[in-house]
Amino acid sequence: MTVDVWRQPSPEEPGDFTAYDVPDASPDMTVLELLDRINAQLEAAGEDPVVFDDGCREGVCGKCGVTVDGVAHGPERNAASCMQHLGAYRDGDRVRIEPLRAASFPVKRDLSVDKKALRLVAKAGKFPVAMKALANGGCISCGACVASCPNGSGQLFVGTMLRELPPLAKDDAERRERSARVIDASEEQFGPCSLLGDCVEVCPAGLPIENLSAVAQENLRNRFPRRSRDAPDPG
Repeated sequence: MTVDVWRQPSPEEPGDFTAYDVPDASPDMTVLELLDRINAQLEAAGEDPVVFDDGCREGVCGKCGVTVDGVAHGPERNAASCMQHLGAYRDGDRVRIEPLRAASFPVKRDLSVDKKALRLVAKAGKFPVAMKALANGGCISCGACVASCPNGSGQLFVGTMLRELPPLAKDDAERRERSARVIDASEEQFGPCSLLGDCVEVCPAGLPIENLSAVAQENLRNRFPRRSRDAPDPG
């Protein structure tokens, strides 16, 4: 197997693909294990290893994330990069691995990106509470939804947060204030949502497309509080 890997020394320097041959690649290997194999070759040759984001390797921490053949995380639907196996590839195939691509996720080095935009939106919702809301909704904050969207929208991430924030607010005023801050921050960090649904195809948590509507529902609630006070909560 030949693997084209994006190499970029720093955010300020341009990057490009470098080809690596991995003759012992096997179908049961994951994408990250494939990168491990490449790094073993590079280290043995005294060269700099490929830098990539790594974590639990169980598909639950959200830290890892690369783009494989143009798809965030990889070709297997609803699986994190660490859970993407090479079973779909055959001996002699060529694979392209690059960073998660989004204007909100600048490359730090090689395949590693800065996902600060996700943290800034969560911070707008009061960080501990927002993270609890995301956890309750099943989101692992991997950012694949943003990278998969042609607009770079974070609507699935934001909508999941907004669906779970209401029960954590002490009253309606706090709910409206918190959701307004989250929506404002998301509009600053991410692009607009066009309801294409690419995000749900790559989400490792399998979050539903219905979560996208929570942003509009909370926005409506904030603009017309008297009319929407008795409206059903999102979800």
